[in-house]
Amino acid sequence: MSLFGDIAGLSAINAAYNRLQSVGESAQSSANTLASQLETKARFQPFSVTTGTSGANVMAGGSLSVGATGAARQLQDALLGEALFNVGGAPPGYFETMGLGQDFLGMVRPELQGGLPTFDLTNQLAQQSLASSAGLLTEAGMSPAAREQAIYQRMRAAQTPEEQRQRLALEERLLSQGRLGVSTNLYGGTPEQLALAKAQAEAQNTAMIQAMQQAQTERQLAGQLGAQFGTMGAGLGQAAQDLLAARQARGIQLGEAGLGMFAGQQALESAQLQRGLAATKAAFIPEAAALNALQQGIATAGMAQQAQQYGAGMFGEATMTGIDALLASGLGQSTLLGNVGAGVLAAGAQGGGSGGLFDLLGGIYDYIKNSDVRLKKNIEFVGKNKQGFNIYKWDWNDKANELGEFGSEVGVLAQELMETHPERVSLHDSGYYQVDYTGIWR
Repeated sequence: MSLFGDIAGLSAINAAYNRLQSVGESAQSSANTLASQLETKARFQPFSVTTGTSGANVMAGGSLSVGATGAARQLQDALLGEALFNVGGAPPGYFETMGLGQDFLGMVRPELQGGLPTFDLTNQLAQQSLASSAGLLTEAGMSPAAREQAIYQRMRAAQTPEEQRQRLALEERLLSQGRLGVSTNLYGGTPEQLALAKAQAEAQNTAMIQAMQQAQTERQLAGQLGAQFGTMGAGLGQAAQDLLAARQARGIQLGEAGLGMFAGQQALESAQLQRGLAATKAAFIPEAAALNALQQGIATAGMAQQAQQYGAGMFGEATMTGIDALLASGLGQSTLLGNVGAGVLAAGAQGGGSGGLFDLLGGIYDYIKNSDVRLKKNIEFVGKNKQGFNIYKWDWNDKANELGEFGSEVGVLAQELMETHPERVSLHDSGYYQVDYTGIWR
């Protein structure tokens, strides 16, 4: 195909683009006009409702004004004045009663937290007595065997030196008599040694008995002393607690007196507040009547507003139907012209002639451009140009639209070009391949 055919194809595509733009502008203008007309037709209309004692006005912006009128307004002002007096004023004697109650409450803390002159000393003595009692009772409850053994060992420690002295003196006498080392069949030694051994054994038995008696006596004494100290400690502790309880009882009585005064004053305030609230409620009866009448007015106005909005909706639907028809007609014409142009261009490419569209595109696409197969759809082979490159036409998909590519286009495929001319393919920051078209068309 000649250059004339290529130019004709481009002209048809350009005409389709211009017609599509014109249709879009016309549709936008019609939509803006429709929106303005609908806003005017659906605009809220203010209204008023009046009764014998009050009135209500609904403004264009939706604000509401309700109030009493005439004699009802004078009565309302009087009731509001009484309400303000009862709510904001203090009852008679309020400050005197509150001051006395605060004084009573101020004396509670010193009574509950103040120290007693004898409390600490009494409590200390009670703790010491109880500690002594615990120690003595523990001692009294221990096994007597250990104590008996301790006493016995002390007694034997006192007896052992004398026994040793007597044994040595006897051995000296026997030695001087030449009888040391004499033994008999009856007792294995001399009569004097037997007597000494018997005396020492009796002393040991006597010491053991005395130790047992002494240990028993000490246990009984420790138990008696522990009981006495326990009784005294408990008595002192109870006395300290009684002193503290009396002090706390007095503090509680003072607190109850102060709180009682506050409670009485609050009861007076509550009664006065109830009177104020009753006056306030009565003062707003005219507003209640106006609001009741307003409800009926709103229902009537709502019906009128609904009819108005229904009419505006019908008008909008009719107008939008015309706009949709106009837009559909323009889009159809643009699509037809675009298809004609694409067909002319495809025929020129398949003809392979020189001086055609491919030569013309050489001056348009001499730059780096997205050409990744993953960004395309509806890919169709067009032919080879005189440089030997496979030429395709395609539509850009949704992902390509996100990267700024729209509509249809003619060119090469990056993945295919990577196998024959990898130096012309590069990876964009988006993760998709792009092609350097310099020299591809010419």
